[in-house]
Amino acid sequence: MTEIEANEPNYEEMITELREIARKLDNPNTSVEDAVKLHTRGMELISKCEAFLAKAELTITEVHGEQTE
Repeated sequence: MTEIEANEPNYEEMITELREIARKLDNPNTSVEDAVKLHTRGMELISKCEAFLAKAELTITEVHGEQTE
């Protein structure tokens, strides 16, 4: 694991943060400025989660391919 990966939140932490962002965005008292910041952060997290899942799927496919050979 690289130093950058060690500083990145894991998948579960990212999902937890996304849920918190969604909760804050649902709050009518959240300012427009904060909502824009939350939306931007949420999109970053979604992108990271998708990359994580794509990498996991590739790993599973490779392992499954090795086991069937």
